[in-house]
Amino acid sequence: MSSGREPDDTDPAIAETDTEIAPAGAAPAAAAAPAPRAIRPGDVLGRYEIGDELGEGGMATVFRARDRELRRDVAVKVLFPHLARRAEVVRRFHREARAAAGLEHPNILRIYDVGGNEPSSDPRARGEVDPPYIVMELIRGRTLLQEVEQRGPLLAEVVACIGALLADALAAAHAAGIIHRDIKPSNVLMAQGGRLLLADFGVARLETEDSLVTRTGALLGTPAYMSPEQASGDTATARSDLYSLGATLYQLSTGQLPYSGSPAKVMSAIATGALVAPIRRRASVGPDLSGAIEHLMQAEIGARPESAAAVAAELRRIAAAGGLGDPAEELVAYGADPEGFLRARTASVVGALVKAAGRAIEDERLPRALALADRATALAPDAPEVVALVQTVTEGGRVRRRRRALALAGAGLVLAGGAAAGVVALAGGAAEPSAGGADAAEGVGDAAAGAAPAAPAVDTVAVAPADASALVRFGDAAVAVTQTPPPVPDAPAGRRRSDAALALAPPADAPALAVADAAEPATAVAIDAAPALGTLRVNNDTWCNLKINDDDHGRITQTRTVRLPPGHYVVRCEQPATALRWRREIDLQPNQVVEINESMISDVELVVATPGERVTIDGAPALRGATVRLKPGQHRVIVLRGDRQLMAGWVTVPRTRTCRLHDVDDKLVCDP
Repeated sequence: MSSGREPDDTDPAIAETDTEIAPAGAAPAAAAAPAPRAIRPGDVLGRYEIGDELGEGGMATVFRARDRELRRDVAVKVLFPHLARRAEVVRRFHREARAAAGLEHPNILRIYDVGGNEPSSDPRARGEVDPPYIVMELIRGRTLLQEVEQRGPLLAEVVACIGALLADALAAAHAAGIIHRDIKPSNVLMAQGGRLLLADFGVARLETEDSLVTRTGALLGTPAYMSPEQASGDTATARSDLYSLGATLYQLSTGQLPYSGSPAKVMSAIATGALVAPIRRRASVGPDLSGAIEHLMQAEIGARPESAAAVAAELRRIAAAGGLGDPAEELVAYGADPEGFLRARTASVVGALVKAAGRAIEDERLPRALALADRATALAPDAPEVVALVQTVTEGGRVRRRRRALALAGAGLVLAGGAAAGVVALAGGAAEPSAGGADAAEGVGDAAAGAAPAAPAVDTVAVAPADASALVRFGDAAVAVTQTPPPVPDAPAGRRRSDAALALAPPADAPALAVADAAEPATAVAIDAAPALGTLRVNNDTWCNLKINDDDHGRITQTRTVRLPPGHYVVRCEQPATALRWRREIDLQPNQVVEINESMISDVELVVATPGERVTIDGAPALRGATVRLKPGQHRVIVLRGDRQLMAGWVTVPRTRTCRLHDVDDKLVCDP
């Protein structure tokens, strides 16, 4: 479940109980109740026989256990002894557990039973009482945090599927008046086969009652995923859960936390809403999922989505746009064969992106087309349809620039001395003076005789005769366009005669523009085509901070794709405060893909010295006494004797040359 046990009186939950100091001379308090006993593997809690420790969080330890009456394996969460002595904590622990037990949803971990705080029936208890505990469904699988740590950022459509199912679960909880308050990847389980389950309602609260933590304003939850109102000690609401859901999806899609640093720094960043958009951290997130996450993580409560149901609908739309079907079915397929799933679905997603970008180009929505093309390039830079899309989007940008230049030159915009308006003739000599009040009534607003001289020109538009190039100048930049205007019918009586005449009124704060002398020849400068970009793909076996020619490109998690102009580049990646770093120099050509493959982590030689005959490590078998080469990090180990499982657990392999896998106090460890 959650991580980071705090076994001292700074635990936020402890702050909820009031400590009264008896006045001098007061009668001594009654004898304290028997202390709850510490639970270890092999103990008995009620009808449950305790097995291996599975993990621990901020309030409790989770054990595998056997229900001796129903003959099934379960998970038992046991409140820490120092918290079990607090009557108020125990009361609320049980109350909130019973409330969560009433939730029936396919994506919420089932709670079977609650108990404890009674004399123990275990012969070894020696008159002690059982600590409070919750009995839950036992899931064989991993948390989403372990998934993203091992595989790196997930495909955006997979993240959307996960988010849709979690939003469904939250909608059920919110409908029952329950706020979870600790949504994060380590509290979401992915069972073998892809079933997704929201777990750990241990810090949940009922909307109609004060809570274990909100009564005194103490914080409870995980800072990196907290909403601004939780971080400031205010009451959490259903929309607080939506913010934390957004932070969870942020990490799954980018491989990074929304905010990092000291708790104080994280709290400050959350309060100010200084969020870096997910798409800026990783282009393959795409504009749609990035926008949905940003909507969820708005600092203002009212700016977030109205409900979890609305979030689920939007995330399903994003998944469907990428060619995915029902989220639950898609995650089952992902769980069965992650690599095969990603190969197949990435191809369909890229095809959908190419079509969507094509529609955006047709609708003249170039920024969206660019964002979609950028994501397609990050997913499949060498795919022919992606290369063609990039060329089309680039050409679309040139067309837009050309149209802007044509519009400016064709209009023949003249603004003299800040006057209200002016007229430019596109052909046939100088403009004639206005023919009386009729033109004034047209709103042309010719400059009055005797007006002040024109102000010095800031920008210049030089208009050449018809069928010639026109030089459009903006400060130091010049663009030449060629236009042959269509024939203009005879002008009505009372109007000035010219091949074309346009009257334009500028905004009041527009800079002054002047027309160059018509006799002065215009120097034509062609519109430069946008240079063809190259693609740099950086692959590293762990996270590092990427710099290209001293430009910071942020932290990468194993892979980053960057589009760059042709040229020479110095590429660096490092982990600050460590000796892990590398440096490469490359020359990038137009339309070229350059790939850098680097490694910072050396393999660890793990010596199997466990009890039993053999083990499986991440599913791979190894005999006792064998040496296995692994990357540092967490690995799932199962110890077997024959077909019987002796013990199992997640083992942290340290960054060292060798380590010895063995058991200490019935817990698997790997020591150097």
